[in-house]
Amino acid sequence: MKLMTAHRILVRGHVVTADPGLGVIRDGEVLIEDGVIAAVGQDLGVGDAEVIDSEGGIVAPGTVDTHRHTWQTQMRGCCGDMSLQQYIQGFWADATPSYSAQDARLGTLVGALEALNGGVTTLLDYAHITNTPEHADAAVDALHEAGIRAVFAYGLGQANVFGPPDHDRQADFARIAAERFSSSDGLVTLGAALSEIGMAPISLNRTQKRLADEHGAISTAHIGALWSNPSGLAELHAAGVLDPRLVLVHANTLREADWKLAAEAGVKVSTTPESELNMGAGKLAVNDVLRHGLKPTIGADIVSLNSGDVLTPTRQALAYTRWVEAEPLNREGADVYQVSPTTADALEWATVNGADALGLGDHVGSLTPGKQADLIVVGGHHLGIRPVNDPVAQLVFHVSPGLIDTVLVAGRAVKRDGRLVGVDLDRLLRRLDDSSREIQDRMAHLAASKVPPPPEVIAAFPQWIANNLAS
Repeated sequence: MKLMTAHRILVRGHVVTADPGLGVIRDGEVLIEDGVIAAVGQDLGVGDAEVIDSEGGIVAPGTVDTHRHTWQTQMRGCCGDMSLQQYIQGFWADATPSYSAQDARLGTLVGALEALNGGVTTLLDYAHITNTPEHADAAVDALHEAGIRAVFAYGLGQANVFGPPDHDRQADFARIAAERFSSSDGLVTLGAALSEIGMAPISLNRTQKRLADEHGAISTAHIGALWSNPSGLAELHAAGVLDPRLVLVHANTLREADWKLAAEAGVKVSTTPESELNMGAGKLAVNDVLRHGLKPTIGADIVSLNSGDVLTPTRQALAYTRWVEAEPLNREGADVYQVSPTTADALEWATVNGADALGLGDHVGSLTPGKQADLIVVGGHHLGIRPVNDPVAQLVFHVSPGLIDTVLVAGRAVKRDGRLVGVDLDRLLRRLDDSSREIQDRMAHLAASKVPPPPEVIAAFPQWIANNLAS
């Protein structure tokens, strides 16, 4: 895919910098030179640059998605009425082995393009589709082709936790680190998705975390989304797995003692409001994260269930968090006078906090001079955005993918005039439809041939998890 670029670009609009020292600049300008933000202000006096004018709209940082299974694009809508238990036991267990390497590439490519279209310029791709080395390479290829900034979090665990190892994932992680990530200068960097907590020995999670650390990779793990299982947070702490370069995802079931350990270790936390609230995972972790001095971040999670942008779940997280803050007063027959958190807080969750969680805080997340020019332009010609009375509030509450006219990643236009750049969308969508049908045919065949586990295996499951957490 060939992306547009320009040596100097001047972007005009109401500039939401997400930088506390710069704030919001009304009728402002952002000057980009060689993909880097050179200056931000009013009337910069630049005459020799390509101009991108928002026409009275908003210029803002691209959003940062800290948790997305990008490969699942072919499964859009399949999980609309699934609980998390149904998703894990049925959908995920059947879909993952039904993807070929080319399916993984196509799903990841279209998923990344969907993210860009929605203003997501950076994402953590939790790639638990690494069935073979070919699958892993295909997913990396897709992220590069899309032109998105990404952490490719190699899936070190497999969907069939009871089956024999499908291949040596730790060895393949080392291979792909050497072959595909020998330099950290590109848009796509390396991460590691640990085996599901409790579904493998804690000692394996520790080994995986050490492997990631040896390669300078951010680690991530699902935790605390199933109320019938122990979270394993205390065991991860005891094993030395918790640290600031670990992104814990969901964390709905964590208790006070767990949060104290998480805060002590300085872990990062990704909340995925759409999937968690709709699949029965229960309360969001944002209020607990804030209460313990940690920084919330937001993930889209799975387009097999929900939307593919980050502002939609951000506004859901804000609404939920405000409700939690108001509930004690309401129960006493009292009313809230001042809502909290603010829309500015929520925008941080979707931008600077996410960048920091992915180890990219010095590079992206705000429109600060010296950072990479990853930004979105919300067109002022749209009915849904004018008048622009409060640019921050309107970003959080009003902006949807269709209002975003332009998206830049490192100063390169990946979306311009409301359309993705250099993408034959009709052809891509036809391929996606064909791939979806083929995958679902394989899933149906696999489901029909499955033998339910005997009662004694089901009865022994809690003890099996306990043994894993103790080993």
